[in-house]
Amino acid sequence: MTTRLELVCALGIDLGTSGIKVVALSPKGRILATAREPYRTIAACEGQAEQDCGDWLKALTRAVNHIQQKSIRKLPVKAIAVTGQMPTLVVLNGGKPLGHAITWQDTRAESWTSERMNAELRHDVYRRTGVHIDGRYLAPMYGFHRKRSRKRDVILSAKDFLLYALTGVTATDPSTASGYGLYNLESGAWDTRLCEFWNISADQLPSIRASSFSLLLNRSGAKLLRCASDTPVLVGCADSAAGVYALNGSAPANDTVTILTGSSTVIIKSDSRPTWDGRSRFLLTPLAVEHTYGQEADLLASGSARDWVQNLLAGNNSKPRRLLWQSAREIAPGANGLLFAPYLAGGEQGILWNPNLKGALIGLTWAHGPGHIARALLEGMSFEIRRCIEALEDKPITSVRITGWMAENAADLQILADILGRPVHAFKLKSASATGAALFTGLVDQQSYFDQMKASVFKPTVTNSPCYNEVYARYIARFPAKSSAKLTAVAKESSHRAR
Repeated sequence: MTTRLELVCALGIDLGTSGIKVVALSPKGRILATAREPYRTIAACEGQAEQDCGDWLKALTRAVNHIQQKSIRKLPVKAIAVTGQMPTLVVLNGGKPLGHAITWQDTRAESWTSERMNAELRHDVYRRTGVHIDGRYLAPMYGFHRKRSRKRDVILSAKDFLLYALTGVTATDPSTASGYGLYNLESGAWDTRLCEFWNISADQLPSIRASSFSLLLNRSGAKLLRCASDTPVLVGCADSAAGVYALNGSAPANDTVTILTGSSTVIIKSDSRPTWDGRSRFLLTPLAVEHTYGQEADLLASGSARDWVQNLLAGNNSKPRRLLWQSAREIAPGANGLLFAPYLAGGEQGILWNPNLKGALIGLTWAHGPGHIARALLEGMSFEIRRCIEALEDKPITSVRITGWMAENAADLQILADILGRPVHAFKLKSASATGAALFTGLVDQQSYFDQMKASVFKPTVTNSPCYNEVYARYIARFPAKSSAKLTAVAKESSHRAR
C-alpha cells in the first residue's frame, strides 16, 4: 500500500566527469528512477580537458525530463542534494562562467605548479589540508590559467557551480573545499597563508557550509529542474563522499573500505577524526557527515583505462568488445606472465606520488593476445587497489564494499576478491554518488533504504588467491611503492621535529 509520504521524492544530482546522473528516491528508500545524460570534454591540445558549463545545465534538464517520464506519477520533489566531480575549476565573473570549466583531468598546470613547490612546502600543505598539491587543484589551476588574479573573479568547483545555478548562492562544503587546496582541516576555514601563497583573496572564494546546510531553489533553478521554487537544496558534498554515504549511511565504520569505480577509482576508509599518514601516502578528506573523515587513495585511470584498452583492441563495436572481455576473463590468473601497470594518466596513482609514472606492459611475448592484455589490466588495477588497502590498514579491515563498473561483472569481482584475499561486497547502483546525495537529503529513511540494498558477496577462492599472492609480489617488486624518497624523508624529519 502506498502511503501519502510515498507520493513525494528526493532528488540526487551528480555532475560527473563524463555525464550528469540524476536519481529519484522515495522516502522509503526505493529508487524510483535514474537518468544519465553525457556531455563532451574538449581536448584540442595536449593536456587540455575542458567542459562547457552550459552543456552541464542542458544535460541536467534532459536528465530530469527522463526522470519524470520514467516515473509512473510525476511525484513532487521535496528535497534536492548535489554532488560532483572534483577538483574541476569554474571561474565566475559578473555572475557568469568565464570560459569553459577546466576539469581534474587537465594536466596543463602541472609543470607550473611543480616549479613553485619543494618537498618541504608540499608536506606543509599536506599537514594543513590533507592533500598532495599539484596542478589539478583549484588554487594552482586558477593561478596558471588566469595568470593574474582579478578581484571580481569567484572561484568555484563544479558542484559549487551547480549549486549556484540552482540557488544563486556561492557556497561549498568541507569535502569539496578540500579540492581547492586551500581548506585547513583543523580550523575548518580557508587557510590564510595558502591563500596568500596562491594570490587568492577570501572574497574570491565561496562560503563554507556543512553538507547538510539547506538553501532554496530559485526561479532559474526551478526552471532547470521543473520543480517548485523554494524547494530545499542541500549544499551537498564531493562525489566520493556521496558515494561513501550511499554504501554506508551516516555511520561509516572504520573497519570498512569503500571502493568507487568510475573514470577513476576512489578507495576510502572512514574515521571519526582526522588521521594524517606519517609517510604522506594517502589523502585526508572530510566526508558528508560532520566530524567524519576519509583516508583516501585515488587511481586516476581505471574506467578510463578500460575504455582505452577496449577501443585500442576492439574498436567501437559492442560485439568485439564483449568478446575481448570474455576472452580476458577466461584466461588463467597471472595473464601468462604479463604485468600491466595502469599508470595511463598523470597525477595520483593510489599511494604512488610520482607524476612521472607511465603505464607499462612487462613480459609481453608472441604467446600473448588481446585477451591477455585486457586480463593484465584488470589484474593491474586490482593490484593497485590492494596496495592502497594495505596502506590504509593500521587496524584490521573486515569489510570491502564496491560499486560502479567493476561491480557489474561477477568475473571481475572474483578476480578482485582473489587478489585482495578478502570478501568483496558488491552493490549495483547506476550512480552511487547521485543515490548518496538523494539519501543525504534527510527525506529518505536510511533503514528502509539499506534493507533494500542487497549486496552480492564474492569470497577468495582457495585455488586462485594463493596464486595471486605470488603474482602480486612480483608486481610490487617491479613497481615499488616508494616513489619519492625525498618526500618521505621530509615527512619523517617534520614528524621528529613535531615531537
